[in-house]
Amino acid sequence: MGLIVRQVIKPSEDELGTYSKLLAEAFGYGFFGSALNNDKTLQEPMMSAHMNAALLENVGEVDIAELPEVGVVGVAVWFHPGHEYLDSEAQLNAGHNQVMAGLPVELQNWWKEFLETYGKLTDRVLGHGVKLGAYHLQLIGVSPVHQRKGVATELIRYIEAKACKDRVPCVLETVGKTNLSIYEAMGYLIKGTGTIKTPPPHTGKFEMAVLLKHTEEQGSVE
Repeated sequence: MGLIVRQVIKPSEDELGTYSKLLAEAFGYGFFGSALNNDKTLQEPMMSAHMNAALLENVGEVDIAELPEVGVVGVAVWFHPGHEYLDSEAQLNAGHNQVMAGLPVELQNWWKEFLETYGKLTDRVLGHGVKLGAYHLQLIGVSPVHQRKGVATELIRYIEAKACKDRVPCVLETVGKTNLSIYEAMGYLIKGTGTIKTPPPHTGKFEMAVLLKHTEEQGSVE
């Protein structure tokens, strides 16, 4: 289908705006919806926060998938070995704190607890330092009209090729049986799961799974 996947270097504000809008649309403007107070005006800023954090020097990368005569149809945000999402004040101030400031205190507190629980979960199921030594998929989204056409797969394979070359694994987290099936079909192993509290005022819970692919053991990506 002529898909081109590439890493973007120093994207302009307009380009980042395009990527943020695409990511928000990919999630139907519902990414962590209740945790963002169901405020759709925070969706694009949250996507920007992820990308801005990854674009800090030597921290991570933003990859895009493009189709000729169509433009960008997919975006992925990865963190490189040695870094994790929001592991520094610079990352926090690259957009995350600004989004949090637009939320009520109870949701700000939920985010703090969630991020702490999330970090402990990955350490528990992978082993301390494994995620930090891997390429980590933080966020991926495909334009709704181009979903289920292999775009996300190609975005992931692009970074897996780098991981193979660097002899390090790839890790990610996801929820839902459908997503698990997709990643398992790509060679990812479910290393474990953990329970996450739903955002207030809800009192439920959901399961998050941590997956790993041993790209460090492969000579190339299949």
